[in-house]
Amino acid sequence: MMVLKECTSHISYIQFEGLRLSSKAIFMEDLAQAALDAALDIGVSFADVRIENSTTTIIELNDGITRQSVASRMKGAGIRAFIDGAWAFAQTTDLTATGMRTTAESVAKLALATREKVNERFVIDGPRFEDKVKLKVKKPFDKVSIDEKMQFVKMIDEQARDFDDRIVATRTIYGELTSNLLIANTLGTNVTLENSIPQIISVPTAKEGPNRQRIQQSLSLRSGFEEMETEQAQNIGTKAAELAVNLLSSKTAEGGIYDVVLDPALNGVVMHEAFGHATEADNWPAHSTVLEDKINREVGPEHLSISDDPTLTGMRGSSEYDWEGTRAKKRLLVKNGVLTDLLHSLETSSRLHLEPNGAARAQSFMHVPLPRMSNTFMEPGNWSVEELIRDTKNGILLCSFNYGYTQSAKGQFMFQASHGYMIENGEIGVMVRDVSLAGNILEVLAKIDAIGKDFELEAGVCGKDGQSVPTTTGGPHARIRQMPVGGM
Repeated sequence: MMVLKECTSHISYIQFEGLRLSSKAIFMEDLAQAALDAALDIGVSFADVRIENSTTTIIELNDGITRQSVASRMKGAGIRAFIDGAWAFAQTTDLTATGMRTTAESVAKLALATREKVNERFVIDGPRFEDKVKLKVKKPFDKVSIDEKMQFVKMIDEQARDFDDRIVATRTIYGELTSNLLIANTLGTNVTLENSIPQIISVPTAKEGPNRQRIQQSLSLRSGFEEMETEQAQNIGTKAAELAVNLLSSKTAEGGIYDVVLDPALNGVVMHEAFGHATEADNWPAHSTVLEDKINREVGPEHLSISDDPTLTGMRGSSEYDWEGTRAKKRLLVKNGVLTDLLHSLETSSRLHLEPNGAARAQSFMHVPLPRMSNTFMEPGNWSVEELIRDTKNGILLCSFNYGYTQSAKGQFMFQASHGYMIENGEIGVMVRDVSLAGNILEVLAKIDAIGKDFELEAGVCGKDGQSVPTTTGGPHARIRQMPVGGM
């Protein structure tokens, strides 16, 4: 039987009871090293290990009734082996020295067996890091009772239901993630990380006659439960319900050509989905990005800069190191209109002969790390929001996000805003709904003529190749000249 314990130095270890090794504590570092040594003994040139121990809790209420209350735990290791361009990957929950060696040997043999089938041969290289990062939170999740968490969710749900008689349905979700991660590789990297992310989501539906409107509001940061006790979190049900009710009196927008002002939330979605995915460097070997020939070339006006920064304190997408153990750093993707950086894994930086920058992320130990975004945003400019609106004579302010799609290879996108406001002669006018924005990202970037000096970030989830990871997006208000906007 395996029993997870914590020693006084806060390093997780596995103790085996009823086996010959019952009196010996085997540290995670020893398990990782056993796997790395086994892979190298088979003959591969590179191997890495991720050992994860995480817990999640989800509480969901629909119309005041508990739909689910689930706590789960995930513990295991993901092991990769590499040689001459050939990768192999396996996962295991057998966290014993024998189990780790056996899995590593199997992965290494598979990599060797497929090395002759690769189209491009290269070597994995990168810096070596050693660190033990402990995340400090004020109120750890395990110090808060499930009853207290349930009462919090019920309060948010009641806020939305009691706001107005026209609120006909509510859905409220609380989630939390706590994780410990060890990353080690044959370059000599050995890093341990901790993470803690709470989230609250309110999704009310308002109805008046045949008119039915649903809205979603959420809050999630890298923290303990203390963030759920802030004023913003404690009133999110009221905020969501008010917006849903206001949408009942909104007008359907007419399609046409407008000067479009993006609010921080929708601006962040455009930067993340339409542009950010195109900067993930695994697109370059696959020739699947509209930016393929744009490195160190102009992709927008001089006043435009776009960043992806995992080092921001307390943000949902932040981390000190990526899932390959490379130290995270701010990536200035676009500087003064020029594409200056990409999002790299060890593979892409090695293949493209560029510096790794800590952008490899994975959903869990059961997945391989891929170049991914973290906290992605347009850098602020020098316009106040009031100046920006006053300077817009015939336009539309688009806010937040309902759904959309992107094609990174072509740079095409379409997003539907959750709502918007007409701008007439420099003043905010009627509220509108059912508004969509579509175009080619390079053409759109070229039309950004004004960027606000305000700045807001919102929590999100990013999907890629079947994996989901926590992210943050946002930025300032920004104006795009003469954009086609779809309406009803």
